Amino acid sequence: MKIIKIEKVFSGKFLNFFRKVFITQSGQEGIWEYIEPSNPDKCGVVIFALTKNKEVILEKIFRVPQGDYIIELPAGGADTAIETIAQAAIRELLEETGFLAKEVIHILSAVSTPSLAKLKLAYFFASDVEFIGQQKCDDEEEIEVIKVPLGKLVDFVIEQSKVNKVEDNILSILPILQKKKLI
Repeated sequence: MKIIKIEKVFSGKFLNFFRKVFITQSGQEGIWEYIEPSNPDKCGVVIFALTKNKEVILEKIFRVPQGDYIIELPAGGADTAIETIAQAAIRELLEETGFLAKEVIHILSAVSTPSLAKLKLAYFFASDVEFIGQQKCDDEEEIEVIKVPLGKLVDFVIEQSKVNKVEDNILSILPILQKKKLI
């Protein structure tokens, strides 16, 4: 595969839209369209947080692209030019859920939806998080905090997926946490 042309189609406040022209293995020309953050220092952070009672903190958040509420792990953006990804994870968890993590453990760096977007993610684990106060959501964020016992998480996600939209990374991170002996 050889990229022969990159064209920025649209520049938005948060995302840029690109089109890449490439040559396939058989010599055919192809086109691929994708998005990436407008800020190149932007990285997404995702937090798997557990309370002292071993409850996983999830959120039901309205996502404009879906036009619906999605159940997902707390997450947000880190501008790595002004904060570390660990600081962003702690901040996002507190802002979106009202739960404070005294520390977070970086467990994985990954990419998200690689066929549609050029987005970097950093996954963190936080144990013994404590509710310290009201959420401080951005105006466009409508978030309901959900606590699920760790031992019932898989069943919860399966059941919720029948009636709600559920993000796929909730369960995909479990084997990594188990392998690292964090849960």
